[in-house]
Amino acid sequence: MGEQFGDLVGGGGIALEPMAVGWGGLIGTIGLAASAAAPTWARALIIIAAFLLGGFLSGVRTLDHRSLNALGAWVFGWLLWAAIWIVLAIVSAAGGPADPEYAPGSGSASLLIAAGSLLAALVGGMAADRRYSTRAVRRRY
Repeated sequence: MGEQFGDLVGGGGIALEPMAVGWGGLIGTIGLAASAAAPTWARALIIIAAFLLGGFLSGVRTLDHRSLNALGAWVFGWLLWAAIWIVLAIVSAAGGPADPEYAPGSGSASLLIAAGSLLAALVGGMAADRRYSTRAVRRRY
């Protein structure tokens, strides 16, 4: 399903499928952006749910290395949010509307939410692997 950059088994590099990483990361970024004005507890729930779905969808989109692609989606989601936030900060500095908070809550809350979103993305990737793995198909018959 699409091009992969290398093969972990053959030692050719990291097997990430860009489309899977992109879709999963985009879902996570949507959760980060949509929750920007919410209270910390609501923002945590929205972000974690978005990365759970993003990790699952990145796993569905690839044939192999689903957890690795979910990890890539998590990294891409936070990097994309950083890029969006930088643009919004520049707009705010130029006299536009106020930029949203980059990090959800205080420093420790932000770290917990980031860790929770990482765990959620990996769980989503593992759920996709369990559901769509050829090993699971062989077990059913």
